[in-house]
Amino acid sequence: MATLRTALVTGASAGIGREIVRQLVQDRGMTVLATARRLDRLEDLAADLPPGKVIPCAGDLADPGFREQLWSRAEGLEGGLDLLVNNAGFGEYHDFAEQDIETIRDIFEINVMALMDLTQRAIRHMRPRGSGQILQISSNLGFVGLPYSSAYVATKHAVNGLVKSLRYELQGTGVRIWAACPGRTVSEFSRVAMGDGGVKGPLPSGARTDRVARAIVRGIDGRKTFLLTNFLAWAPVAFAKILPGPFDLIMTRWAPKHFRAEIDRARFGG
Repeated sequence: MATLRTALVTGASAGIGREIVRQLVQDRGMTVLATARRLDRLEDLAADLPPGKVIPCAGDLADPGFREQLWSRAEGLEGGLDLLVNNAGFGEYHDFAEQDIETIRDIFEINVMALMDLTQRAIRHMRPRGSGQILQISSNLGFVGLPYSSAYVATKHAVNGLVKSLRYELQGTGVRIWAACPGRTVSEFSRVAMGDGGVKGPLPSGARTDRVARAIVRGIDGRKTFLLTNFLAWAPVAFAKILPGPFDLIMTRWAPKHFRAEIDRARFGG
C-alpha cells in the first residue's frame, strides 16, 4: 500500500473531522488541507499542531465556486493529494412532512452533492497515478432508518450506495474508496440538528469523538469497504440484518415515541 503523505479533510473545524486531522498529523505525520466555514477554528487547530502540517482553507462547500478553489489547492499539495476525507455533513431532527424544503435541499447539497463533486475530482486525480484513498464519513444510518431524521438518513443511504458502486468501477486502479459508518457520537452534530430553537435540555449521548476518529484512522490501513466504528455503530445494523422482523417491530412501535421525546427534551428542556 502506498504511503499517504497528504490529505484533504472537510468539516474539519469540529467533531470527528477535527479529530481526524489531529490524528493524521500527530500519528502519521501527514500534511492536511483542512476546510470548514469557521476560519478561526481551523487556525486554532493549525496552531495546536506542528507548523505547516495543517493548511486552513475556510469556505462553504455548498458553493461550487469554493469547491473549485479548494480542489485547486488540494492538487497543488506537494506530491499531489493522497487521501480525501469527505467528512462535512449535517442534519436536522424534524417531522419530514413539515420540514422546510430548502433545508432538505441544503442537507443534500452538503451531504451528497459536494461529496460527489470532490469524489469525482479525486478519482480523476488519483486514477492516473494508480494510488490514493477516498474516505466517505457516512453513518450506520446508511443501512437502517430512523424517525425524524429522514432527509439525513436518505443522504447516508445515497453515500453508501455510491461507495458500493464506485468500488466496482475502481477495481484494479489502485484507488481505494470506502466509508466509515459511526453511530451516535459526542459532537456538535446533535446541537446543530436541533435547529434554530437552540438546546435547552440534555443532548443525546454517544461515543467519544477521539475514539471514533481513532478507529477511522486505523481503517486507512485496512481493506474494509464499510467500517462500523464500534459496537454501538455495529449493533443496530447487525440486528436489522439478522433479525429484520423484530428490528422492524421495535422501530415501528417504540422508536417514534422514544426519539420524539428525546428531541423534545433537548429542545424544550425537562
